[in-house]
Amino acid sequence: MKQGKMATITCPAWMTGLIQTAAGTAGAGKWDIASVPGGGGNWGGSFLTVPKQGKHAKEAAELADFLTSADSEKKIFTGPTGSLPSLTDALSDPAVQNTRKAYFNDAPTGRIFAASAKNLRPSFRGTKDQQVRIPFANALQLVEQRKESPAAAWSKALADAEKNLKH
Repeated sequence: MKQGKMATITCPAWMTGLIQTAAGTAGAGKWDIASVPGGGGNWGGSFLTVPKQGKHAKEAAELADFLTSADSEKKIFTGPTGSLPSLTDALSDPAVQNTRKAYFNDAPTGRIFAASAKNLRPSFRGTKDQQVRIPFANALQLVEQRKESPAAAWSKALADAEKNLKH
């Protein structure tokens, strides 16, 4: 990214901070953010758990409550991390909706990412998700790095996924 040779990247909200760090100050204003044609997708997500047998379970639960509160989620999104709130009410909040990222050509990231999240349809990941997903992620990387043609990478991904499913 620092070399300025990357044209585009699929970018969840939390990745804006990583892009900014990787591209550095020289990348400011050279990056932008737009909605994904056809609607967004989901790479998974995250969750917080508090083991009952933990030494400080009560305090850990309070921390989890604090971190996942609407106020905290809004502050995290509008800060350098950029992680999108998981609470749907927070997505409509003016603090989120009006968020812009100067580094990314003053992109209206709040509106873009919130609209994408609100229109997201739940997807089911089967028990063999990784056996199939990883070969295709690898294929995309090969094409991205110009180490393989799209047709060859696709054929390899299909063969690798099929092989993985047999085990």
